[in-house]
Amino acid sequence: MSILGYEIKKMFLYQKGLLWISLYFVVSLACLVLFNTPENPEMEINASSYEHYLDVVRGPQTKEAEQLFVKEAANISKAKVELTKLYDSYYDGEISEEELQEGTNSLEKIVENERGFQLVFDQYMYVRENPENRYYLSTNGWDGLLSTEQLDLALLLLLLVLITPVFCMEFSSEMNSLHLTLRNGTRVHAVFKMLLVFLTVIVISVLSAMLQYGFFGVKYGLENGNYPLQSISYFGTSSKTLSLFSTFLLMTGIKIFGNLIFAMLIMFFSVWTKKYALTLFSSTVFILLPYYMFTLESSKYYLPGPLGFMISTGFFRGNEYERNPITDQMDLIFREVPMATFLFLLVITFCAGVVAWVVILNCHTNAWQIRKRRYRFESYYSLVFLCILVASLVGCNSNNEEAKKHDVFNSLSRQIFENETYFFYIDETDLEDIRPVFKNKETGEIRNLMLSPLSSLTSVESYIYGNGFFVYYMKMDYDKSGFYKETNRLSIIEVDTRTFEEKVIYEENANMMRDSFLGLHTTDNIDFLGITSFFVDKTYIYLVIDDNQIRQINRLTGRANEIIQSSSIFSNVAYDGKFIYYSNETYQIVKYDIETGIEVVIPDLITTHFIITDTEILYVNRQDNHRLYAMDLNNSTVQKLTDKPVWSFTYDNQFIYYTSKLNNERYRIDRNGQNETLLNEGSE
Repeated sequence: MSILGYEIKKMFLYQKGLLWISLYFVVSLACLVLFNTPENPEMEINASSYEHYLDVVRGPQTKEAEQLFVKEAANISKAKVELTKLYDSYYDGEISEEELQEGTNSLEKIVENERGFQLVFDQYMYVRENPENRYYLSTNGWDGLLSTEQLDLALLLLLLVLITPVFCMEFSSEMNSLHLTLRNGTRVHAVFKMLLVFLTVIVISVLSAMLQYGFFGVKYGLENGNYPLQSISYFGTSSKTLSLFSTFLLMTGIKIFGNLIFAMLIMFFSVWTKKYALTLFSSTVFILLPYYMFTLESSKYYLPGPLGFMISTGFFRGNEYERNPITDQMDLIFREVPMATFLFLLVITFCAGVVAWVVILNCHTNAWQIRKRRYRFESYYSLVFLCILVASLVGCNSNNEEAKKHDVFNSLSRQIFENETYFFYIDETDLEDIRPVFKNKETGEIRNLMLSPLSSLTSVESYIYGNGFFVYYMKMDYDKSGFYKETNRLSIIEVDTRTFEEKVIYEENANMMRDSFLGLHTTDNIDFLGITSFFVDKTYIYLVIDDNQIRQINRLTGRANEIIQSSSIFSNVAYDGKFIYYSNETYQIVKYDIETGIEVVIPDLITTHFIITDTEILYVNRQDNHRLYAMDLNNSTVQKLTDKPVWSFTYDNQFIYYTSKLNNERYRIDRNGQNETLLNEGSE
């Protein structure tokens, strides 16, 4: 058997290299399928309406496209006003159902594409800044393929597992001394080993790039690869004159070069240290230390060595600035890497690789200067390390706990919660010290929910969520310099009311710049100021933002996904553990299944104000002059509760309280609509 054939058999069969390579691609594909989310989720949610407008303007900016935006914005605005008038007229009995349908058919076709128009209009605002090198296109595919600026740690581990035994096994088994007695010495063996490593790294890198290209092409599409790189906002300030597809090819080539240099680095450390553990440690520290050490993101691209080339994305970015709210100056957050600097780093890194090649060959010459090693380290040390990591990833998404009964949440009552023992509410008597408190139902004692006092740079939001024994509140931490305060961190705290122990279930750092380990625990930017309420379950956190959208955040991975978007303001958002209820722009209640993502409109229920209870929907019937009704959630039977028109209402376990539209007086009725009582100021 030839030397190369023997080395191939040893690497891929005896050392189980083929198994670990296959496992790497299986895990990589699984991570892409399970954890990848689009850069702009709204493009996928509103795909049909978005593509409708994008197909009209796709390509460079034109005067026709600009005129389209002006005309369409006016049409949508006018249609929304006309729709509101028509529905109001219909619910007030001024027009018939046939007249309503006749008037709304054409208007609804215009309004239903509003979200897609807004997405394309956002692109228009970006393209118009520099129309010469910014084109209209669907960006999610190219963003996912090109804009990921993180080190592939799974590939790094795979290379460590494959390459470390190539030379370390000789030293651990003391075969290096035997090889030196051969006629050709061990130099020939070293050359074949390194060539095999290079070929393996190139094949793995190419297949990895093809896997990502295929995945993003199938999931999002990678059309218009000949468009300028700056069409993607991530590279908006770049000075490189490249197309999207040529950028992908260049990135792939640079990553291959970086991976080859890293492979040479591993072999160099293995020949130098002659031990598995030291090789693994030295190679890992050489890469990860600068990766996590620098605060300026572009710094790692100015260092000679494999790190910048293994990531490669930053070589194509331009200078980027961010306004400092304290100094009101533009701070540099990413420095563009000039082409001359890139070529200089390329040459220096290549020369370092050549030096490592020469050192390895010099260490494998016929000489009796090798000290014998008595300590044996098996290659399974590194293989077990990768196996443990893979096992932890496989278990990441499993959750076999059965869903428990949920207390019903209504955003209208987001400041209060009640269980068997306590009554919780937000105390706003002191606007400078808003905090959640609770009242013991048995003793009447009122205490702070938070055991530890708040610092001057921490505030609690004016809403809570409760379910069973657990109560949740949200707090914001700030950074302060002089007279300026800037939001630094958002935290959601879980309090077990049996012991009043606190646990942070979610935390987002506003200054976080990089995804976490393997990209699995990432957080998407959320507008802290737009959150109006929230609720949670065992798997997800749901944030109600700007009262017209709901965002779902995975408690394990931190991935955020917009699941509900409405063009109108929610009158209420309710959650019963299985369904989310909200009102749409035509005053209908929509029921969203959190498991399947299916939305169902509850028929024959038109309302401007509703509340969900354990058994029914209480609502103001827009079709019956705003009278109060109840619909049974099990059999959909409807019962009228009041004869008076209602402005608004609340409820507790015994009574319903409402304000009449006739005289603005407040009344109380039983839950079945009986025993109406007028409430005076002193009787509540």
